[in-house]
Amino acid sequence: MAPDRILKFVIALIFILLIFIGSVNMYGISVKLENKEIFQRFLVSSGISIVAFLFGFILSSRSKNMLVYLGSILFIMSVPLILHAKFKGLEAFGAKRWISVAGITFQPTEIAKISCVILTSYIISLIRKKIAVLYSAFINIVPAIFTALQPDVGSASVFLVIFLVSVLISRFPLRLFVMVLIFLLISSPFVWKYGLKDYHKKRISAFLNPESELFSSGYQTVQSKIAIGSGGLMGMGLGKGEHSKGKWLPNLHSDLAFVSIAEDFGFVGVLTTLLIILIFISAIFIRALISDSYFVEVFSTILGATISYHILLNLFVISGLFPVVGIPFTFISFAGTHNISMSFLLGTCLGIREKKKEEFEIILSSR
Repeated sequence: MAPDRILKFVIALIFILLIFIGSVNMYGISVKLENKEIFQRFLVSSGISIVAFLFGFILSSRSKNMLVYLGSILFIMSVPLILHAKFKGLEAFGAKRWISVAGITFQPTEIAKISCVILTSYIISLIRKKIAVLYSAFINIVPAIFTALQPDVGSASVFLVIFLVSVLISRFPLRLFVMVLIFLLISSPFVWKYGLKDYHKKRISAFLNPESELFSSGYQTVQSKIAIGSGGLMGMGLGKGEHSKGKWLPNLHSDLAFVSIAEDFGFVGVLTTLLIILIFISAIFIRALISDSYFVEVFSTILGATISYHILLNLFVISGLFPVVGIPFTFISFAGTHNISMSFLLGTCLGIREKKKEEFEIILSSR
């Protein structure tokens, strides 16, 4: 069996395994919170995620053009939907991020993530010139700005990650990349004074000194650490975490879902889960390295970086290594729209059939 097929099989198998781990963990959370609806809704969204995975696989394996058209349509749709969510969306945790249509609630930002990954990958792989970075900037900065206005800083930062990865892949001059980073550092005081809201500043203060905001912004960080430590080596057992049972943890089923794994299954459960995820992410990046298709290489790299960023940032937040921002743990958190969007992109990544790099490359100057 060819190495690429083996990698596809491994990635698909671990994807199903992560859905299973997320479902088991969500069952434990529903028991602790005495809310069966959480588990039932997670099962439904997991089923849709698997369907989205298969749809992405079939669509990308049949026609790359259809994939690009879909990405373009989703981009055109997502930007006004993000704006609509800002003004008339459902408000939760101080931000308006969700839209409800016919009883179905979804987050438009996740639709934008699908379009940005697809279009950025296509443009970077098609236009082998520095101008591709400008196109990538437009595709990602526009939804990032509108998402930050909701305000949803966590999701907005994902678009910046997609853009930065595209810059690195496109072999953009390193000195310009460094200049951009320096500019961001210089502008940080202005962002602090004029760009951040009071609750953002309180979260940063709580990150630097959680005890100072023990009953407000630092509450989640302190309680997360207590729950993680209470799991010990082997954990308390599925659905038996005492700290979660006491409902000390806000949004346990959402951004803090991985805390429940630490509490119920201990250090062994955490290590096992993270090892599975490491193999999963590594397989995506290895596929990028060995692929004969430049489009597959770019798409796999951006997708791997996007999933990695969600997981790492979530881990940093729950362990107190980063200020609190709302970002889900992919396939583990109760985040239906996010899990469905990442499942679609993962299926797309595995389904792409492309010509070899040298056949795919187009030199626009020859036109």
